Formats: sequence, C-alpha cells, structure tokens
Amino acid sequence: MTTVVDMFSKPETIDPERAAVAVSERGRGPVRADMRTSSVGATAPGGHPTIAYAPFPYVTGPLDAASFVAGRVAEGATHIKVIYDDGSGAMLGIPALDVRTIEALVAAAHERGLPVVAHASSAAGAVTVARCGVDVLAHAPFDRMTDRQIGDVARCGVAVIATLSVIDGFPDEDGVMPLLAQPHLAGRLSARWRRVIERQARRWMPPQPPDGAAQRYNAVAFLESGLRVLAGTDVPNPGLVFGASLHRELQHLVAAGFTPDEALAAATAAPAGVFGMADRGEIAEGRRADLVLVGGDPTADITATQRIRDVWVLGRRVDPRAYAGGEAEREGVRRQRDSAEKIVKAIGESRPAFPAPHEVRRDDGEPLGRVVPTAGGWQAVTIFGVPLGGPGDEGDAVRTLHARGLACLSEPWWARVGDDPVWREARIVEAAPDRVRLRWSDPLADQPPSGEWFGLDDLDLSPDRPPAG
Repeated sequence: MTTVVDMFSKPETIDPERAAVAVSERGRGPVRADMRTSSVGATAPGGHPTIAYAPFPYVTGPLDAASFVAGRVAEGATHIKVIYDDGSGAMLGIPALDVRTIEALVAAAHERGLPVVAHASSAAGAVTVARCGVDVLAHAPFDRMTDRQIGDVARCGVAVIATLSVIDGFPDEDGVMPLLAQPHLAGRLSARWRRVIERQARRWMPPQPPDGAAQRYNAVAFLESGLRVLAGTDVPNPGLVFGASLHRELQHLVAAGFTPDEALAAATAAPAGVFGMADRGEIAEGRRADLVLVGGDPTADITATQRIRDVWVLGRRVDPRAYAGGEAEREGVRRQRDSAEKIVKAIGESRPAFPAPHEVRRDDGEPLGRVVPTAGGWQAVTIFGVPLGGPGDEGDAVRTLHARGLACLSEPWWARVGDDPVWREARIVEAAPDRVRLRWSDPLADQPPSGEWFGLDDLDLSPDRPPAG
C-alpha cells in the first residue's frame, strides 16, 4: 500500500503521520505511504463511532455543516466523511444524522471542492445517503439489496468502497484468523501485529458469525450497474491490518465475482480517479513512482499480489525491516488495543447482558485474573493476559483462576521474544497487566540478577512447553 486514504482520524493521529510523510518525501528517514484523510467524520452527538474515538466535534444540525467542514479543511482534510448509522445492524440504538443535515454537509463540502464519503451499513441507509448527493459509499451494505435499491443508488452515480474484508474478523473452524492463514501475508507481519490478531481470535463471537454473502452480492451488483467499486479494508476492525488486509480485499473481490483486472483497478486506478489523485493509480510517464513488484501474474491469479518482491514510494525503495520493532509500529499497536478495550467497555456499560470480560479476585481482594468470553466459551486469563486451560463454562473458568491464577506465577513458563522463533524456559519474577519481569532458567543467559521487564506486545508466553517446530 503506497497511499492511505483514511476515513476517520483525529488531529493527534494525522499531524505526526503527515510530518513523517513530509520527511520521507524529502528523501530522509523511513519510507512512508502518502496519507489522504477526512479527519474527524461528521456524526450526531453520541453517534457512531463515539464509543471508540470520543471526544471529537459533533454535528447537531444543518447550521453546523459549514463550520464543521471548515474545521476539517483546517486540519488538512482531502475529503469529508459523514456517518449515517443508528446502530440497528449491531443491535445498538444510537443517534444518527438526519437527511437535511447530511444534505447541508454535502453542499458545504462540494462548495470547497471536496468529495463526500458516507458510512451507511444498511441497504436502506445506502439509498438515503446516495440521494443526499454523497460521492462515495464507505461500505457495500451488509444486508442484501433489492434490484430497486441497487438501481436507486446506481442512478445517483456514487462510487462504493466494498470493504468485503471485514469478514476476516472471524476465525476459521480451527480458530485461525484468515489473515494469519495466508502464509505470504502472515510472513510479512511483524511479531507485534501477529500477536494482536491472535488475541483477537479469542474474543467473544456471535453464535452464527456473518458469512459476508450479502456484501459480496451487493458489490457485484454495483459493479454490474456501472458504478466504480473500490477496494477498502475498514481497518482497525478485528482481524485487519493496514496494507496486508488490502491484499485480502482483492482476494474477496475476485471470490465475489470480479475479474482479477477489475479487482486490481479497484485498488489502483479507481480510487485515484474518485479521490482526485491524478498523479498515481497507473504506471505511466509523469506519474508518481509508487510501485509494487510481485512474483507472478495477478491478472491471472489475484493471490500473486501477496508474493511481494519490492515496493517503491516516490521512487524510494521500501525497507520492510524499518517498521518492525520501531516506535511507529508500537504506537499503531497501542492505538488499536486502546480502541478495542474502549469499545468493549462501552458496550458492557450500555448493555449489561452482553458477554463481557470481568475480573476475578480472591476473598482478600488479591486479583487472580479475568474470565473473558470467546468463540468457544469462557476463558480463564492471567492478570497479564495469558489463557489458562481451554474455554468452557464460566464457572469452570472462575474456578481455574482460583486454583491457578496466583499459583501459576511460581511455575516454570515458556517465552519467546520479538521475532525469535525459539521458546526458552523462564520464571515470572513480577507481573503487571501489560508486562512481566522474566528471569531465564538457563544459568548461562546474559540477564540482570532480578530479571528483565518485557511488554506483552513483545512477548509470547505459554504455561506449557510448546511443541517443537
């Protein structure tokens, strides 16, 4: 991915990223993908995605439209995002913008020459925002559209960002997240991001996870109706990673019925045209030297895009080692984790009956760990986030923590650090929710007498010795 088209970020995220891109474009520092952004999206007070990103500016009605758009332009927005979602698709009742307000936002953005992208997850919502004059739908709707609804949207001439890869947030029958099941993509993920995805596979899942069939049908119907369909990922949803998940999106588009050529255009020429980036999107004289070299022919086999040989941004060759282990990666992982925890907490507070993690303490108040809802049942987890035993009944998970929550701290553990494939025996000297202090069992290991602290993002831990290989 050589250009990021961002659909919701706050200035504290945008500003350092833009600064890093500017340094890179001057030929210094690590190579960075270019960034286009909407800045904060327009939503009603308390509307989507308040639970993940509040506080941020809201839009209370049509009279706020001009000042809201002006504020985003001042923050460097290259397009405007509007959000029309009452939460019904996720069984959450939340406020949403009304039609007159969306129309006012569209008019204010178009006066400044900016395209408008609309988040609407339902078929009816997609028709509504298309009639309001938006330029792009941020998703192929999650419920199957009728022929009439497809025709209504097609007559408005909008483009559609498919985001079929949101289905990658659900593990397969073996509990493996789809992105990690793709060896060429998984092999390029850093250890930190691999751990993020692995942890997400252990979260609570609905009894019947969505299969994505309606989204795939809608995306193909839009394409056949003559609309431009764009590839998009909807990162940071669970199971998705910037860059890597775009290759999965191409795979999903082809599986839905796109030809490989159509899928490739959806990730290159089509978004360049929709978002006014005339200097990129195709290989031609005078265009930016943003290039991805792959092993194979993606026009015949779309998975060839995953076999990346080299990447250039503005003619600078990307060193894939420059990101892994660095501060930018650490910050990205931290933001993703904080956002996910904020969402889980907010849902638990608004819907007490919703399965949510909870802490287990000894009679004297000493924390033993947590029990967390997963796809397979309730899981006992240590205070530093490592599962103890398999998932099952909630009562059994609580009993496991009372039996082993503290006792396991005195037992031998197995650990591997960073990208090191070797597991080594260690003792846990001290534990905190986000880190542990380990002392290696090997008497010849080079380590401080009291052990060494490791952040959990940098460490794999197991109470049992993992199998060789």
